[in-house]
Amino acid sequence: MSIMESRGGAPHVFRDTIDNSAGRMHQFPFVSKHLQVRAASNPCKLYFTEEDFTADANYVVVPVASTSTPNGEWVGPVEASKIWLKGSGGSSTIELVAFQRRG
Repeated sequence: MSIMESRGGAPHVFRDTIDNSAGRMHQFPFVSKHLQVRAASNPCKLYFTEEDFTADANYVVVPVASTSTPNGEWVGPVEASKIWLKGSGGSSTIELVAFQRRG
């Protein structure tokens, strides 16, 4: 990833309440370059492959805002066209922003 980018990406915003038992897959209308996920109620598990989602393995936990995690978010570079989400400890209300990879 370069320090300078000559083209920006179009953001894709997704808000939903994710069940902690069934979870769900979310598909972007493009390939992402960067994700920002916030959890408002209960943490959320973020999976990058369907195999990991099915096995409930290799996930990132998006925390709820607290003293130790003031923003209650997970942010990182992710090139993907879809992700899988599942609530952790109960249904999780999330806000996800995916930025489009271009060029």
